[in-house]
Amino acid sequence: MLKFHYFPNEWKTAIVIPILKPGKHAKDPGSYRPISLLSALSKVAESVLLKRIVEATEGKLIPMQFGFRKNLSTVQQLLRITEIVKEGMDEGWDTGAVFLDIAEAFDRVWTDGLLYKLIMMRIPGGIVRLMATYLRGRCFAVRVGSDLFSERAIDAGVAQGSKIGPVLFNIYVNDIPCPRNCQTRLCLFADDTAVMSTGESNKVIEELSVYLEQLGKWLIMWKIKVNTDKCQTVCFTRRRKVPDPRKLYRKAINWSKETKYLGVTLDSRLTYEKHITNINKKARSAKAKIYPLIGKNSKLSLKNKLLLYKTILGPIMSYVSPVWGAAAKSHIQKLESIQNIIARQITNAHWYILNRYILKDLRLTTIISHIKKLAVNFFHKIDNHTNEAVKEIPNYDPINPKKKRRPRTLLLPCN
Repeated sequence: MLKFHYFPNEWKTAIVIPILKPGKHAKDPGSYRPISLLSALSKVAESVLLKRIVEATEGKLIPMQFGFRKNLSTVQQLLRITEIVKEGMDEGWDTGAVFLDIAEAFDRVWTDGLLYKLIMMRIPGGIVRLMATYLRGRCFAVRVGSDLFSERAIDAGVAQGSKIGPVLFNIYVNDIPCPRNCQTRLCLFADDTAVMSTGESNKVIEELSVYLEQLGKWLIMWKIKVNTDKCQTVCFTRRRKVPDPRKLYRKAINWSKETKYLGVTLDSRLTYEKHITNINKKARSAKAKIYPLIGKNSKLSLKNKLLLYKTILGPIMSYVSPVWGAAAKSHIQKLESIQNIIARQITNAHWYILNRYILKDLRLTTIISHIKKLAVNFFHKIDNHTNEAVKEIPNYDPINPKKKRRPRTLLLPCN
């Protein structure tokens, strides 16, 4: 493969299995999520190819792209958004943000355009020739039960379920227009795109409009489709009145009171109340599903019950917690309550035993203590990060009274 710069055709056929989405109607084709299965040999070959592509693109990807990159994650991008908004609020400014919905992002990548961008990034010619044979001539066949339908050609996109697909998408969008002023920022996690501008209300609207016009032309040039109906704009402000809605492709994108980005619900005042309520609902739903395994009638040992809690419910209640952990105590208390309930169910403790003793026996800390522990490690890594976009995250003295509602102030121990 590497010697002849050729990817075998036998490895380029994907078996697609449609999986019905929860709560969707079975007779609607749009209710199914296609799961793409690729050859095991192709996955091994992609692992070798991935290493070479990552090495070739090292230092060439824009710093605002956090998706599928070493030492970058959703938590850092969400902290970046949070601190930008909070910094603006502390200065009495508004922050307008547009969250774009890219339609079938990975499936619509223009193959020839991607190869052109590989060349422009000065990727070694051998890898480019190999990628040309990798991208072209792909096909898929749908399997439903034991029935396998005839193969169909794939004319665009990067292979779903592939190891190198996310990296190729990052390369494809790497020349996205960068904002020309320091108050407008671009936030990317693969295809999850947000544009933010901070300042006086009228200035924010003007800067967003200018950038969206520029971005729209780039999207059309590279055949990237945006679902304008699903795009959302949020004006992060403490004011009651918000400016007029923004436009993309000359179509208005109305202001929303909240939006969901990278799995976190962001409300216009950035209180994270709605997000924590959603976490509470998810945790209670998960608890109900595993109750037969952790309840009083379960035959599992205490050790295994605790392992189930930490494995299934722990991640639900701690995802991106260094960002939203600075929310009001009344919101965090909702999560403390559900942990206390689960701890009692696991131990089958009597009603008169205090929660703190149950947690101590299980060697569990309170939710806020756990969040603070995660935050210490997280912010230490942030402070020593080499990515330019991470370095731009506002840093401040936690004892500054103007910063009293910020993550560092509430989650890091006082020196």
